[in-house]
Amino acid sequence: MLVAVVGAGIMGASLALHLARSEMTVLLFDSTVPGSGATGSSFASLNFFAGVTSHYMQFRSEAIDYHALLATQIGLTDAIRATGTLRWSTEPTENKKLLEAAATAEGLGRTVEYLSRNDALELEPNLSIVGCPKVVVRVPQEGWLDSVHFTKRVIDAAVATGLAYCVSEKCARIEPLNQGAVVWTNRTCYLVDAVVLTNGIEINSLLEDLVCAPMVHEVPAALMQIRYFGPPIEHVVFANHLYFRANGPSSLIAGSGPDPTRLSDSGVAVKTAKENISLIRAELKDPSFGDSIARRGICPVPKDGYPIVGRLPRLERVFIAVAHAGVTLAPYVALLLTMEIATDASCEALGAFRPERFNLSNGMPRLQ
Repeated sequence: MLVAVVGAGIMGASLALHLARSEMTVLLFDSTVPGSGATGSSFASLNFFAGVTSHYMQFRSEAIDYHALLATQIGLTDAIRATGTLRWSTEPTENKKLLEAAATAEGLGRTVEYLSRNDALELEPNLSIVGCPKVVVRVPQEGWLDSVHFTKRVIDAAVATGLAYCVSEKCARIEPLNQGAVVWTNRTCYLVDAVVLTNGIEINSLLEDLVCAPMVHEVPAALMQIRYFGPPIEHVVFANHLYFRANGPSSLIAGSGPDPTRLSDSGVAVKTAKENISLIRAELKDPSFGDSIARRGICPVPKDGYPIVGRLPRLERVFIAVAHAGVTLAPYVALLLTMEIATDASCEALGAFRPERFNLSNGMPRLQ
């Protein structure tokens, strides 16, 4: 079987590897550098805690377990930084949500630690933890991913199978056929047996050509890379509306607004990360800061916030795989979707994420 994968971010890279491992030939289409789109502009937190519902939290937790397994198989354990997360809120309503999520995680058998401010400061002595929250929640299984490095190495592993090929062309449209599809690019066309769309914000234009309504919000993302010279910060920190983590030995990646691991509302205006650098600096003791650089991008967020994975209705050989939490979910989604493509069977674990939950024939999808 010849499968076209459109988009060489972490989702497309993961699919290329898993499809090739299942002895399918793969054409991976992208006109830009692998991992340079949403993957490269992501906060890249590996987490299940923000899964909102019990089912989705479980799915994300399984995805993190599989991340570690795949990284071991292909020699990429250095890309995963399972340093844990620290979360707190001094706002009563948000603190209540935090504790409810913690209880859900515990109900799934995951380790959650409830720390006092002093306990947390013993783990991270260079934090200030402004506002003295009642509790700091630590989730030791979580962490972050060097997502661009991971993506490129996964593509290398796929190509090394001898069955995956990178095609540096932009996919312009998909023409479905009874027994496959034609992929039209800016240069030529390719006849394939199946297509998987993983190209984030560009998916909407391809869906429009397929007479499908858009399914993805294009949400502006703004992160700051801050030069930082001080004791290392080991955990990924979610402090009220701020979030930051280490990005190597001498820099931090930071942002503000709604937790980037939770469902996003594209209509909510938030302060830019740059305007909140002073607040992030206040959360750290005695650091020395250098210049900060804005990293802006567009984040693809499915319209109800949950992943969209599976065969498009009425298009037997066209599949979609897109998620706001792509850095966390991509390898696991790729594993499960590859099983479906290889066997033509339906994977129960993906049942809640099917495109069919949207009305795809109108201008705006809606939950049915």
